[in-house]
Amino acid sequence: MRSIKSEFTHKKILIVDDDVFLAKITRSILEMFEVSSVRLAASNAEAILLLDNHRFDCIFVDNMMSEKNGLDLTRHIRGSEEQPNQKSAIILCTAFTGLKSIIQARDAGVTEILAKPVSPDQIMEKLGNALFSQRNFIDTDVYAGPDRRRRMRGAFSTNERRKENPAPSTEEADKNEDGVPQDQKRA
Repeated sequence: MRSIKSEFTHKKILIVDDDVFLAKITRSILEMFEVSSVRLAASNAEAILLLDNHRFDCIFVDNMMSEKNGLDLTRHIRGSEEQPNQKSAIILCTAFTGLKSIIQARDAGVTEILAKPVSPDQIMEKLGNALFSQRNFIDTDVYAGPDRRRRMRGAFSTNERRKENPAPSTEEADKNEDGVPQDQKRA
């Protein structure tokens, strides 16, 4: 049986984060798991130069950067058939994990969401999911990215399920257990 480390040896990874310290920590974690090719970009502009000239298996993108956010970069990557990395896995690193934020990331074409603060195990789990549990790539006029359906649920025989057990509203689902919106920054 092959080591989990060897599964990542030949993968090419790009980390886009304007916090160089955090980017270097992520790179160190990836190198600890024998990822041999890790490039860093401190801005979306720097990332686009690398993305236009190199092929990456996976791109880690910080959601909150000073110039543009990670979703802007994701939309740029997914939006062009000429982009060599259009179908590469994209992992969005974010502290905002409320339902609204997750839906926005999914609709932008993000493959996985890595919730901050992160641990080495979480990084490698998301990387493994993004690289080895790939979903079909969808490319339509309004969306380009991995198939947004994560789980196949059993077919319902009637439409009554929603009447008896409605899904929570987006507003309600976006609150934590104390009823506080999750997207609010903590003091």
